[in-house]
Amino acid sequence: MRGNLFSESWFKVADLRVSLLATVAVQKQYYRGKLWYVLQDSFNNNYFRITPEAYNFIALLTPDKTVQEAWEECLGAYRENAPSQQEVIDILSQLHINNLLYFKNPPNNEFILERHREKKQKAAKGKLLSFISFKFPLWNPDKWLTGILPFISFLFSVKGLFLWIIVVLLGLKTIAGNFSRIYDQSQGILSHSNLIFMYLSIAVLKFFHELGHAMMSKRFSGRVPTLGLMFLVFTPLPYMDATSSWFFQERRQRILVGSAGMLVDVFFAAIAAIVWANTGDGAIHSIAFNSMIVGSVSSLFFNGNPLIRFDAYYILSDVLEIPNLYQQSRQQWFYWIEKHLFGVKNEAAPSESFTETLWLAIYGASSLLYRIFLAIVIVLFVADKIFAVGLILAAILLLTGLFLPVKNFAVYLFSSPKLYRTRKKAVAVSAIIAVFLGLFIGAYPFPYAIRAPGVIKSGEFSNVYAETEGKLQKVYFKIGDSVKKGDVIAVLSNYELDLEIKEARAGLTQTSALKQKAIYDSTADLKPLYEREKVLKERLMFLEEKKKNLMVVAMSSGDFIAPDIESFQGMWLKRQTKIGTLIGKGEFKFYGIVSQEQAFDIFREKRFKAQIKLYGNASEDIELNGIVVIPYKREELPSASLGWLGGGDIPVSTDEKSGKKVTEPFFEISGTLATSNPVTYSLLHHGRSGVLRLTLPPEPLAVQGYRLIKQTIQKRYRI
Repeated sequence: MRGNLFSESWFKVADLRVSLLATVAVQKQYYRGKLWYVLQDSFNNNYFRITPEAYNFIALLTPDKTVQEAWEECLGAYRENAPSQQEVIDILSQLHINNLLYFKNPPNNEFILERHREKKQKAAKGKLLSFISFKFPLWNPDKWLTGILPFISFLFSVKGLFLWIIVVLLGLKTIAGNFSRIYDQSQGILSHSNLIFMYLSIAVLKFFHELGHAMMSKRFSGRVPTLGLMFLVFTPLPYMDATSSWFFQERRQRILVGSAGMLVDVFFAAIAAIVWANTGDGAIHSIAFNSMIVGSVSSLFFNGNPLIRFDAYYILSDVLEIPNLYQQSRQQWFYWIEKHLFGVKNEAAPSESFTETLWLAIYGASSLLYRIFLAIVIVLFVADKIFAVGLILAAILLLTGLFLPVKNFAVYLFSSPKLYRTRKKAVAVSAIIAVFLGLFIGAYPFPYAIRAPGVIKSGEFSNVYAETEGKLQKVYFKIGDSVKKGDVIAVLSNYELDLEIKEARAGLTQTSALKQKAIYDSTADLKPLYEREKVLKERLMFLEEKKKNLMVVAMSSGDFIAPDIESFQGMWLKRQTKIGTLIGKGEFKFYGIVSQEQAFDIFREKRFKAQIKLYGNASEDIELNGIVVIPYKREELPSASLGWLGGGDIPVSTDEKSGKKVTEPFFEISGTLATSNPVTYSLLHHGRSGVLRLTLPPEPLAVQGYRLIKQTIQKRYRI
């Protein structure tokens, strides 16, 4: 028994004559060593989990006795373990909401009707959101699954596990050997030409994912009554109902059913990786690549995320042995509010140990934050497709996720029987918190800063290029050596160029002989021979200039930096291939990339503090002086290392080989790095990347949030 024995609302249910429906089956389950009972309605496949104390009371319910009589009988039989009147009300309400009760007299009790209205309101919310996710049952696969049970038993056995391990290891080996190719191809995974292949991969893998759940459930004698189509954000996907696993008594079986879908995903992802690595460009190659990505990364991020009610949520609930993890985490936080803020006494905590309390607290906060994040992502995704529908969805989410909870909380404050003795305190505390949050969000100035990725460049530097194509024969300087202007840095060879020079010289010799013969035999032939001689001389001069350029000469003085010089040794280099860079002794500058919306704040404020943090030395702050913001848009990065193709975060065009062409124009901000500190100076290297932090005057969160929403709408939807 938790809380007070009696309830002021007891008269509303005392005369009811109820019992469990005849279609309800009961199964025992153990969580953290504690016995629970699971009620299953085989008619509509509903499940409900209750404590032994609640079951002791429910077992006494019959249509021939009232709730009052059953409760008094329970008090006499179980004494201290009997539920209180408020707990009986909650039990009956929950059973009624889950359609597990039979009423001999009509359920016209006001309290039950109130709970029924709450259920109808939740159903209405579901209908409002049904255009995002709704299901169409198509077929009952249970008989078919029973027919292939021998195959299922083999598939989910020790032999099947060995097969899974072998295939996954081969897939991992394939991925490890082709990681750079995977990274390059993944840059265009969201391109329009790839979307059809991605959808086909998702649809096929989703079918086998659901089939994995269904087969594992059937492996342990569960029922799978439904196979159908689920429309998720307008995208048709297959689904199967394997919820009968909730009725399994062994925790291991429930965990295996929950993890079966992800195991199938990883298995097919490994097969797809092997197919992708051994096929050329085409439909099969593209589908295999998308299946590899969807079956591994996407599956683990979504189905493997316990903060949303997919596979990992139910697995975590069973691993922690905390049934109804999400609901109990909410109850835990609400219990703390009622007890510590509103002063409600004799309230029982939903958790029974410190460990369970800690898990509920962490999960409740984490899942709330993640659901807010997920709602924003879904709204933006839908709005990108159909802006009007995105606006409607945003309005619905605001209504169901903010305004209705606030309204329900207000009703709770002013009418809940729990707050009968502490209602004034609860209202006052709630008002104070609301005012505090309003001031905290709308008036308190929060730090505001802009982060801009960028790259260091020396004030005096020049790139060293191969002016003529050829094979790199020798490099005369090592990395870091000091080079003077005019020094020969490297020598290339070009055998074909030597042959062309010999051919041109032979042609000149032949032309000279023909010219001498024409002087004596036929002067009319001299003019074309002079023209030919002129052309051959020009070609010979051009070829000799190219041969001269096979010697790579320093155009300025500086330290020789060439990270790729070892890989170039003995290679054929095309004309204008960059061999290295000569870094002078001048000052260093930082060139940062600022997005268009961030540039608005910079142009508006014009007062900010700038500091640089270099990758690899995040603890060291470097001041940036003489800041200049170029007041026009640019489309080419100062360094390819800032873009996707160079390992940076800025989207660049995959059709442009340099890796500098951005997909969206930006503004460039530059400044001189402070070099007075010898330690700081030693960190500065030409081409080293980092992040520029521009600290602007503080602003309230409401102002920052409003500006972010406004800029996002303007940027994404041109409004």
